[in-house]
Amino acid sequence: MARGTDPGPTVLAAATPAAADLARALRAASVVEAPEAPVDAGWGWRWDEVLAGWRERIHALPPPDRLVVCTWAPSHPAAAVTDLAPEAWRTRVEWPTALWFTTLVAAADRVVDGGAAVAVAERPATLDAPGHGAEVAVGDGVANLVRSLAAAHGPRGVRVNAVATALHTAPAHPLGAPPRLDGFPGTVADVAGAVRILLSDDASAVTAATLAADRGRR
Repeated sequence: MARGTDPGPTVLAAATPAAADLARALRAASVVEAPEAPVDAGWGWRWDEVLAGWRERIHALPPPDRLVVCTWAPSHPAAAVTDLAPEAWRTRVEWPTALWFTTLVAAADRVVDGGAAVAVAERPATLDAPGHGAEVAVGDGVANLVRSLAAAHGPRGVRVNAVATALHTAPAHPLGAPPRLDGFPGTVADVAGAVRILLSDDASAVTAATLAADRGRR
């Protein structure tokens, strides 16, 4: 994989400040912004055209050897799943899940043989999950999808892993046991370090894994 002054990875990211910070920390060779959610028109709202156009943009990219996908959504206030209105569920779970699926499937297919892809997703620790069931549902879905894509692309030598982060979803004052390391929930630089590990040749035997960059919060 690339080293030293070589260009960094290609990054597919949401148009959020945190995602932009991560791309800068990784010294991304290029950054392609993911589409925003279409206007909600109820349970029948259509994403087909938006996602089809996004898929075409990914397939048109020069094949990368290192790819990072980060569709961090804007932060939402804590709310029990049972209290979410249908529109909130669609916005916080259904659209992000559809975007993750479209992005990761197309992106993993685009990575060159022997390359590596890393998904960076919010996946709150169990202690911090109350009030963030929507984010947990999406994060668990990403972890499962990463395992499936790792199995599908393993014969090409492509590694697919994930980094789970507590950014945006951790409470201001943790309610449970403290994390193993000070500084929870950490910084974008912490996340970038975990991504670099998974993209490096030192992790050549690691695939289908989810690495938590949360300073030991459990």
